Amino acid sequence: MAEKMALIEKMLDDMALKIMMVEPGDLSVVGELVTLVEALVEKAGANGMPVLQRLARSFGEVVNRLVMTELDDSQENFDLLGQNISVMQELCRKGDNDPEGEKTFTTNLAAMQVGSKSSEPTPAPSAASAEPPDGPTVLSEPPESLDFMEDMDLLNGFIEETLEHLESIEVNVLELEDNPGDLEIINNIFRPFHTIKGVSGFLNLTNVQTLAHSTENLLDDVRNNKRAMDSEVIEVVLKVGDCLKLMAENLRTAMDEGVEQYKNYDISGYVNWVKSIQGQAEVSSDTVAAPETTVVSKTAKAPVSAAPQAVPPPTAPAAAVSAPKPKTGNGPAPAPKKARVGATIKVDVDKLDGLVNAVGELVIMQTMVRENALVSSIADPKLNKDFGQLFRITTELQKTAMSMRMVPIRQTFQKMIRLVRDLSKKTGKQANLVMEGEETEIDRNMVDSIYDPLVHMMRNSVDHGVQMPDERERLGKPIFGTVSLRAYQKGGYMVIEIEDDGQGLNTQKIRRKAIERGIIQESDNVSDHDLNNLVFMAGFSTADKITDVSGRGVGMDVVKKAVEKLRGKVDVASEPGKGSIFTIRLPLTLAIIDGIIVRVGTERYIIPTIAIRESFRPTPDCYKTVRGKGEALMVRGNLVSVVRLYQFFNVKPSTKDICESIVVVVDSEGKQRAIMVDELLGKQEVVIKNLGGLSDIDGVAGGTILGDGRVGLILDLAGLVMAQTTCDVDNTEIVESADNKRDAAGTDEQQAAPAVAG
Repeated sequence: MAEKMALIEKMLDDMALKIMMVEPGDLSVVGELVTLVEALVEKAGANGMPVLQRLARSFGEVVNRLVMTELDDSQENFDLLGQNISVMQELCRKGDNDPEGEKTFTTNLAAMQVGSKSSEPTPAPSAASAEPPDGPTVLSEPPESLDFMEDMDLLNGFIEETLEHLESIEVNVLELEDNPGDLEIINNIFRPFHTIKGVSGFLNLTNVQTLAHSTENLLDDVRNNKRAMDSEVIEVVLKVGDCLKLMAENLRTAMDEGVEQYKNYDISGYVNWVKSIQGQAEVSSDTVAAPETTVVSKTAKAPVSAAPQAVPPPTAPAAAVSAPKPKTGNGPAPAPKKARVGATIKVDVDKLDGLVNAVGELVIMQTMVRENALVSSIADPKLNKDFGQLFRITTELQKTAMSMRMVPIRQTFQKMIRLVRDLSKKTGKQANLVMEGEETEIDRNMVDSIYDPLVHMMRNSVDHGVQMPDERERLGKPIFGTVSLRAYQKGGYMVIEIEDDGQGLNTQKIRRKAIERGIIQESDNVSDHDLNNLVFMAGFSTADKITDVSGRGVGMDVVKKAVEKLRGKVDVASEPGKGSIFTIRLPLTLAIIDGIIVRVGTERYIIPTIAIRESFRPTPDCYKTVRGKGEALMVRGNLVSVVRLYQFFNVKPSTKDICESIVVVVDSEGKQRAIMVDELLGKQEVVIKNLGGLSDIDGVAGGTILGDGRVGLILDLAGLVMAQTTCDVDNTEIVESADNKRDAAGTDEQQAAPAVAG
């Protein structure tokens, strides 16, 4: 049951992340929501949750109407969908019983019906239209030929290269805003469009070829000084890039799921828009707008802004561009020394993972041979010297193999440039993005997983943190707010910090909300840091109103869960009126875990070090029992539920007396548990192994082979806590002291209590 509930909660969390990312016109993400909702309806029914199943079915019907364009894909409707996901999350937490939530859900659906579209088709934009389209529409008629699907290898290579080109285009466009006269940057934007046009033509991808070709012609005019690289051209390049990315991702979906998933997009609106701008009168080269967002990195030049002169299009504010930086000095500036760039080759991901696994096996086998009793008994200096050399070689080999999994976080960070730029325009705020540590490396398997949480936190920093320019001026702050994005390695972990110089968290408001919800008592003495970190609790929010920028009613608990799935932690430090800093700590790789090895009977378990608060041997006076809840320990003034690990995994312990055992206090998703073990064996980095079907067992994240050849199970603390939800206790419970050895050893009734579950 606990496993099924965890799966349902994961589905809702995934839906929450998707709704945070969706933008009007981005029906590809909405399509992904449809798949998640269908699975949720099935799981809710199988799990005996009829109310959730009914709401999920209604939610799915509305999402399908959005896909069929029967409802407006507006910000307002996406806001309501986000709120309804939060209602379903709360319903799940309340055991499928939340009448007030059901009313809110129904009200939101009714509000969406008001803004529904008519059944009449939207007329295509006229050739004279100079306004950007809302997004590409899908034509009902299929294309005449799908022969581009015949060579899958060639098509896959085109998709990968196109997505890389589009990322490069976006980065160069945003850099061009600060250097509008830089011909090299303009060429760096022109060349990828030229390449995409050529290869798509070879593959007979007519839509992609036509759109890339029209944009290439516009950029060619800029290169030949027939028109200036102004705000309109920049807006064209960014929006066309978004459209091409949508088409490339649809091609990938069609490859993975079948040709019937291919969508024939109507790009005539984009082509007409580009041609209308290309046909406009030439614009003076100094007609540029002031930047609303600047980006600074360790290697970037200082941003320079100019007075605004150009008026952006009425339907989509154009990108702001700064004037060229004037040259100083009498002679030509010295050419920067180019860094040497090493040659690279593309390697199949499966081959790379196979290499990493093989090296991991080699390291384990070397340790097993070294610790073999027969080998250890040989007193041969040369053998010991050879073993030392072998150890150094295998260690270096493992480091090299693991480094091949690592990629710079630069690409993820650079996506934030566009995000902050667009947020500044939407909110009317002015923000500078300062990036540091873009070369810091992260496990490639983490890159995609960390992107959504990072986007949500950046949105919060701009939307809820940075104040409006007039308010900042009144407070004596620069009208440009600063959002800093940093990455660095510390103590075996990757640290990402998002800092803003805005208004900070309202700690007193958080405290009042926590008291209202019964999370803390009026008399509790809770530090400001602990109060601020309550924002990561499920359903906890102090926002006076939901905006279309930050969360759409989805809380920061989604961010916390996403980070903890990567075995990481997130917290916040804030000072009212001065700003906030959110810190994410992640392991450098998902292939190796730093853990404490513990013994229970003859078995070995690994507890992730990052989750451990402390360990100690309990005394009888701190041992308590709680009616209907089971066992607990008083740890630093708080009751912490006890998990007897031997009982959870049904193994024979060395002792059942908690006062003769060791307890390890761990923290997962804001909940603490005191895990009872026989002995701590030491700290070690271990190579994670997939256990196949055993990975579905509650409380097990994977396994490893220890130096003595034994198999050790790596504990999944989130799953362990989920399976132990019935034993949550707090200081408001009626507590009975049980200060004698007989109680501490555990009676048969206690061992069958809900405090432990197998």
